[in-house]
Amino acid sequence: MDEMIKLLREQTVLCSHMPELFGELIKILRSNSPDVQQITNKIEVLMKDLSVNEKKVREFLKRVNSPSMAEYLNAQEKNIQRDVAENLLIKSADAQQRLKKQIDELKLLVQNGKNYVEFNLNILARISASDTYGHGAQMQTQRTRRMFEANV
Repeated sequence: MDEMIKLLREQTVLCSHMPELFGELIKILRSNSPDVQQITNKIEVLMKDLSVNEKKVREFLKRVNSPSMAEYLNAQEKNIQRDVAENLLIKSADAQQRLKKQIDELKLLVQNGKNYVEFNLNILARISASDTYGHGAQMQTQRTRRMFEANV
């Protein structure tokens, strides 16, 4: 039980830092700031630590022959350690829910950025939508320049 509490504490601490970093990343992406690399590096380090923690948790669950931490906790007798572990599990789950919402928001921001870049590249290359995406493009048009061609 002590090992489980230790693993859950580590996971909860790591998961509680992630929403802060993702919130900062969202703020940077919204403001079009060039500081994306710094925050991304911080997130990568934290993700590596979470990956190590996840591996430890899987090894622990394999050793105690349980499919999940929640089921292992339910099998334990009621005591203070179980209450602490349950609270840590709840905090970790809450942090993961916040992360899921932030990741969805980040996906939308990245997609909007991608659409913006594609739109501007099309304008710079003077490519019309009908030549690129329409029926004419499927029918092998005589156009020599293609969208995103390296030789443009």
